[in-house]
Formats: sequence, C-alpha cells, structure tokens
Amino acid sequence: MMSYLHKVKPVDQRFHEWVDNINKTERIDKSIIAFNFGLFESEEGFTMYLTGSKVFDKDDDDWATNRNFEPKQKYFSFGNEFLKDKDWQDILKYAESLVQSYVKSEDFKTSIFAQAIAITVGFDDGELTLIKSQ
Repeated sequence: MMSYLHKVKPVDQRFHEWVDNINKTERIDKSIIAFNFGLFESEEGFTMYLTGSKVFDKDDDDWATNRNFEPKQKYFSFGNEFLKDKDWQDILKYAESLVQSYVKSEDFKTSIFAQAIAITVGFDDGELTLIKSQ
C-alpha cells in the first residue's frame, strides 16, 4: 500500500514546475530588470512569492518593494510535510538553493528571468541574497 508521502512530488520538482508555468503563461516587458523570490511565514507555514521590479539597487534592498510585475500564480507553498522540524534559516537556505539550481538550469536560458540584471531571495523583513547579478 502506498503512503500519502509517496504521492507528493518533491519540493524541488514542484518549484521547477511552478517557475516553468510562470514562464509559459506570463509575458514581461523589458523594463522589468530584477526579480525577487520573497519569503514569509504565516499560520499555514512558509510561502515563497515572485515579484519583478523596474529598479534594482544592490546597496538598498527596498527596491524589492516595487511590484511592477506579479504573476497570476504568484505564490509557492513548500507544503506542511516539508516544513516539519525546519526553522526560517533552513527555509532561507533551501529557497536559495532552489533558485540557484534553477538559474543554472537549461530552462533558465530561455526564461523570462534570463535577461534580468538581478535575482534575489529573502524574507520580507530580512536581507536579500543576490543569486544572479550582471
């Protein structure tokens, strides 16, 4: 008998599918130069979201509050099973590795993110980690 856990896709696979779907369904104009994969904690656990900005300032993370682009499928849930026994630092490190892995993938080269001058990851109330910078 197959358990519930065996039916659930791994987080990295679900993340890649989420980003691929955004690439297939969204169009951005060339004015969007930076993307932020933001993180926040709610009563349901940790969630990631994606926004794009027409501005970027490596010395001031407030650029990420400019939400000039928001995809229809803006949010990605890590899932309750994945979140067990993890704190915010674990989630941040894992989120950084997910985005880094995507940036290094073949799919990234033809994605809406490929021409961005910056891609960051971070919690809304913390410092952003620069994953890609031109």
